[in-house]
Amino acid sequence: MNKPYPPVSELLPHKAPMILIDEILELTETAVRSRVLLTDQSPFVEDGAVPSLVSIEYMAQSIAAFAGATRREKGEAVIRGYLIACREMTMAVESLAVGDELEVVATQVWHDEKLGNFDCSVTRRGETVSRAWLSVYQGDLEL
Repeated sequence: MNKPYPPVSELLPHKAPMILIDEILELTETAVRSRVLLTDQSPFVEDGAVPSLVSIEYMAQSIAAFAGATRREKGEAVIRGYLIACREMTMAVESLAVGDELEVVATQVWHDEKLGNFDCSVTRRGETVSRAWLSVYQGDLEL
């Protein structure tokens, strides 16, 4: 995919203030690398910190941006996706702080037309703060 990448708001089916990732740093055919800069205005900040568990949403939104960019490259519309499973999540820290710049990497392990599995990590200053395997579904849910 060619740089510069589209704004995240064009790749996600989310609206502010629930767009949690700031920009796409790199996109390949099988992976995405994104950036999150935590500020006082970032969602979920309380007393200058964000619970580390929120990093699962940074991972999920990075995957959604990857899917949105992939669809957009094919001339297709961005559609809604769902996080359906999280396996083996580890968190090395209890919380993240305002001022932290995070890098999120999501690498596609396998996929078919609607399902996918990604190996994800969030790093701060080069150290992994969380890691998980996420399974996602893209498309409408029939209830």
